[in-house]
Amino acid sequence: MEKNEFKLMWEDMQKAGYFSNHPHYSDHYGQEPTEQEQELDNKLLALDFSTNDICMPVPYSDALERSVKRTEAIWLNQMFSLPKAGVALDIGCGFGRSVSWMCQQYDQVIGTDISAEVISTARQRCAELENAVFYVNEADSLPAEIEPNSIDVAYIFTVFQHVPREYALEILKNAERVLKKDGQVVFNLIANINENVNDGKIDTEWAIGYSEEQALALLEQANLKLNKIVKWFRPETETCWLWVSAFSE
Repeated sequence: MEKNEFKLMWEDMQKAGYFSNHPHYSDHYGQEPTEQEQELDNKLLALDFSTNDICMPVPYSDALERSVKRTEAIWLNQMFSLPKAGVALDIGCGFGRSVSWMCQQYDQVIGTDISAEVISTARQRCAELENAVFYVNEADSLPAEIEPNSIDVAYIFTVFQHVPREYALEILKNAERVLKKDGQVVFNLIANINENVNDGKIDTEWAIGYSEEQALALLEQANLKLNKIVKWFRPETETCWLWVSAFSE
């Protein structure tokens, strides 16, 4: 898929309500978690995120997705030794869900997304966050406003499964370019599924998978040095997540 076509597809999907109607993001719109959902949060946070192999406490569900997002600020810092200050970059930031908690941890947070519609909404939702700024990125590059060697940590949450492989690689190369020396990039990949595909049906979520070998190849091609790979398993399927932490050399 050509870059402009890919960008237009996501713009149209967002205008049609991809995020605003998505069940994974209801908490982000002010819906309080139920007692049952809070119990799930506790089960999730009881896991040992310092290990390299983690089994989710329940089978996959929309509720589990929301729990992962609600508790992200805690388990992410337990899983990887993230910087505690400096400048953070959230690539594929959507409406600014992660930006909100990152602004409490970092001096400045930059959010980027391929959709101008989404970035407009993110600016509105995060207007009270004085240390957050937002830009629109292209399919295979980051905004020119982000200077080389300026970022302490780049975060890419559930983006690459929706992006053709060649664009994912270019985004990682761009991340390496803007990271400070020894700056860290953290991202996740879906694995044990669709590890030989490069796209999906138009106007739908894609599920482009990566093996661990493919993940390592991405890092090598992007001139990034592996820090740690963590596998998230689910009890009902072989499909899993690879969480990757790497450094700029």
